[in-house]
Amino acid sequence: MTSLIPQNLSVAIRPVQYRDLDGMERLTRESSAIATEKQADYAAKQMQNLRHWYGVLKFLSWFPNPLQHKLCTYVAEQGRMLLGGIQVSPFNRTRSTWRVEQVMLEGGIDRQLIGSQLLRYCFESLLEARTWILEVNVNDKDALALYRKNGFQRLAEMTHWEITPGLLADLAQSEPDLPNLLPISNADAQLLYQLDTASMPPLVRQVFDRQTHDFKTSLFTSLTVGVQQWLTKAEVISGYVFEPQRKAAIGCFEVKVDRKGEQPHIAKLTVHPAYTWLYPELISQLARITPRFPSPITTTSFC
Repeated sequence: MTSLIPQNLSVAIRPVQYRDLDGMERLTRESSAIATEKQADYAAKQMQNLRHWYGVLKFLSWFPNPLQHKLCTYVAEQGRMLLGGIQVSPFNRTRSTWRVEQVMLEGGIDRQLIGSQLLRYCFESLLEARTWILEVNVNDKDALALYRKNGFQRLAEMTHWEITPGLLADLAQSEPDLPNLLPISNADAQLLYQLDTASMPPLVRQVFDRQTHDFKTSLFTSLTVGVQQWLTKAEVISGYVFEPQRKAAIGCFEVKVDRKGEQPHIAKLTVHPAYTWLYPELISQLARITPRFPSPITTTSFC
């Protein structure tokens, strides 16, 4: 693989250190200038979490555990000047597919050059990754040019939907027709894997490369999530619809509820293509779960 960086440009790429966090937070704000408000808030929250949990994540990165790769963040510097940074994370349990969370670049430099070097460093260093994915705003022309230059191709179009509090209250008035709605446990992993497989186009399914164990939660992860929810005053509620005749899951949902009512409740829906009538029923179920909270539900879907 030929390097895209001239040999006379002395740029060092290394894992992030605590002293880099102020500079990375500044780069995150600058890089999010043309992003949507939600994307900018998400990026800022990622940096706040990194600062808050840096010591713990650094310790966990030293030995095999479910959170070992939570601190996969690298920076590019020239001398003592921070030029950019990149955050990546495994997308599935086997770590065959990795996700680029964000690329942050300093203004006044060749952003295509430094961004390409950061991406290539991850491609060449994380050898277990066979496929890389990312999400980028369609209006961010510079980012699109950077990722296309480094071999990324369009896989799917993701749309973020928001349900306003008023509409949410109206939806909660209707009784959802979900006679076989069950809570999700590790015993249902095979059913959820089959639903996930059936609901995605073949190319997306191949890239995501999810297996049954991607739908199971380990004891360590459960404890970690429990502590995180207690600290953030959040709660995750999930369920799936079981079809007795086919002995299959035909729809499922997961909603992260903000108990303080300060942030939107984030919901994810998955529905079997043969049962699209489930969408309004599941949305009504979500609306009935959060009647005490005024925040809107934000849902994500592929289209």
